[in-house]
Amino acid sequence: MYTLWNTLVESSTNGTFLHHRDFMGYHGQRFVDASLLIYLGDRPVAVFPAERDGDAVYAHRGLTYAGWILAENLPSEELKNVVAATLRHYQHLGVQMLEIRSVPDCFASFPQRNLVEVCLHSGGKITARPIHQATPLPHTITDRGKVWGRKKALAKGLSVKVSEDWSHFWQQILTPNLLRRHGVTPTHTLAEITHLRAKFTNQIRLHGVYAGEEMLGGAVVFDTKRCAHLQYTTATEVGKSLRCLDLLMGVLVEQVYGHRDYFNFGVSHIPATGKINTGLSQWKESLGAKHVFSYQVRFNCLDSWTN
Repeated sequence: MYTLWNTLVESSTNGTFLHHRDFMGYHGQRFVDASLLIYLGDRPVAVFPAERDGDAVYAHRGLTYAGWILAENLPSEELKNVVAATLRHYQHLGVQMLEIRSVPDCFASFPQRNLVEVCLHSGGKITARPIHQATPLPHTITDRGKVWGRKKALAKGLSVKVSEDWSHFWQQILTPNLLRRHGVTPTHTLAEITHLRAKFTNQIRLHGVYAGEEMLGGAVVFDTKRCAHLQYTTATEVGKSLRCLDLLMGVLVEQVYGHRDYFNFGVSHIPATGKINTGLSQWKESLGAKHVFSYQVRFNCLDSWTN
């Protein structure tokens, strides 16, 4: 069902290439797959990327966001049937808890709150509201500090271009910076990101900032149909002093991805505590970012669930 799954995702109202089987498969050995392809009659109308852990099923935790990925023109009444059929299926398998993380609206062509409302009417409870920050496009950055920084970078002769030097960015800039500042490593290893880049050449890009031939910083962008998502961005100490990221973000938001509906900067909370990283949030706001909500919804006690 590989082709059928991917075809539905590509034509869906809220799916992105993250829900493609090739993307889900890059770390498939870490999860017990429990995904569903859902039909109404003989028509496939939804996919549900999921994995099982004991008696619990999660909308795939290897993905930033996941839940029901829906075919176009699905009436509200049929949406209720999709949710109900999913709950019945997992109930019959002895699943006690089901948890989803809805797709943020910036990636979807219709408000995901509609789907969340169906979940709530079906017995689900909202357990978290992750806040993404995304800039509606087109947008011109007017923050005085960012405008000044961009002019400084240009005056120093810096330039932005698509790069294929993933190894240098990963090993010499991104990983050392994350370890030094946060004590963590990138979510993706170099091998994983280059594997994904080979699979999704048109969707995953590395944009570098250069002084001549020297890379001073960069950004990895996941480009979807409606929204460009900033996955990683960082710079060397020299690059920071030359305000290379002000130049980079200006070029990406205003020019490279200006034809998309949104430029998404992701969440700004600290995973360990759930508290907002104020500095990070303010940086995103200076680039025009607004709050975009998503919802974590949990269904408990499926063995007692009835339609």
